[in-house]
Amino acid sequence: MTDNVEYRPLGWRDPEWYAYGVKDGVTWMTQKFASWFATAWLYLILWAVVLIAFFVLLYIDGIFSRSLAPDSVEPLSFQAMGWAYRLFAASFLMASARCAHKGIKGGWTFGMLGAFASVIVCLHAFGFGFEALSERRDQATAMRDVSGVAEQSIADQRTFLEDRKEQIDSDLETALIPLNAEIYNLDNDGKLNEELTAQMRDRRTELQDQAAADKRAIDDRIMQLVVNGSQARTETIETEAAAQPWHPLFVGLAQLSNRTWNPTDNQIYIAAIVFIIMWVLLAESLVIFLPERIYSMHLRDAELARRSAAAIKGHETRKKAVDPDHSVVPMVKDEGYWEERIRKALNTRLKAPTAEGMWNSYFPGLASVHELRGHLHLRKKRGLLSQEDFDFIMREGAYAPEQMTNGHDKSKGDSDDDEDDTGTDQLPAIS
Repeated sequence: MTDNVEYRPLGWRDPEWYAYGVKDGVTWMTQKFASWFATAWLYLILWAVVLIAFFVLLYIDGIFSRSLAPDSVEPLSFQAMGWAYRLFAASFLMASARCAHKGIKGGWTFGMLGAFASVIVCLHAFGFGFEALSERRDQATAMRDVSGVAEQSIADQRTFLEDRKEQIDSDLETALIPLNAEIYNLDNDGKLNEELTAQMRDRRTELQDQAAADKRAIDDRIMQLVVNGSQARTETIETEAAAQPWHPLFVGLAQLSNRTWNPTDNQIYIAAIVFIIMWVLLAESLVIFLPERIYSMHLRDAELARRSAAAIKGHETRKKAVDPDHSVVPMVKDEGYWEERIRKALNTRLKAPTAEGMWNSYFPGLASVHELRGHLHLRKKRGLLSQEDFDFIMREGAYAPEQMTNGHDKSKGDSDDDEDDTGTDQLPAIS
């Protein structure tokens, strides 16, 4: 026994249209939103990483390529070629992947040219990093050289002045020997030579005072050198502290690799080179290899979505071919079928209903009462049907025939009206 089904697509004026929309929205939020959000977030993060690394390396390619241009060539031409190499290096693997996905021949061409472009852009990045490290190394070496020259110059001047003081003492002693002898002779010759002796003594005092004055001047110059040297060392220390020619990371790497607390400039420079090489290789990998992997993921997602859409379209096409006027009762696997059928069965107006009568009147499409029992039992296990409703439909438990009163079931929608309502069943439209 089948129902007469009137098919009419639901529209926005039908209350069921909004009910189905809300139900579909809630179902999507509970079953698919988490997966959609995680996938979208993953793709956003991955593409953000690629874009940041790409633009940083694009800037490096332009700057370094421009510095390679000779005086007779416009630097912009070298800079443009550096950008072209970078753009191709970032996209050749994606082009190869698309050729493989679409079955296009010649994908190896992109791979071969891309390998050369990748070597070029890696050399650009290495050259840029090594140039920056060379400036750091020259700065550190120059500071130490200047400090050493300044201190050496002050020490040389002080030594010269100390030698000059000794020379003054030596010259004074040499000059005083004849004067002292002359004064001694005048004092002991028995003549009255007081005036001449006084002149000789004044001359000796004058020489001694001149030597003392020269030595005081030299001492003043030595003191000034000491003060200037202290200021020079202070300024050198402050300059080195402010400049910080070597980053603490490079110093730490040199300390670990050489097992010393005070690595030399060359050791720090080598550690910095190793770090720059690792930094460049990782950045280049993010720009060259990561886009191809992300693009392959997109292609796979698009392929799965295409297959799913094709499967749905094929199902709809087959369904329309089998039932073009929607006169066939919906498949028992449809959720709408069970909700509508169970609701009508629970509100039956059949007199003295039996399990076979329930099956025959409200569950068309099922082969037997046993198949109905199996489906209802499965829904009960899944929590979609209560035990009481199961017993009512299958006429078991409290609804068994021996439990009936005067042949009528008084516990559900039974009434004094014995009219059969199976001829007015309406199913929801299946689109």
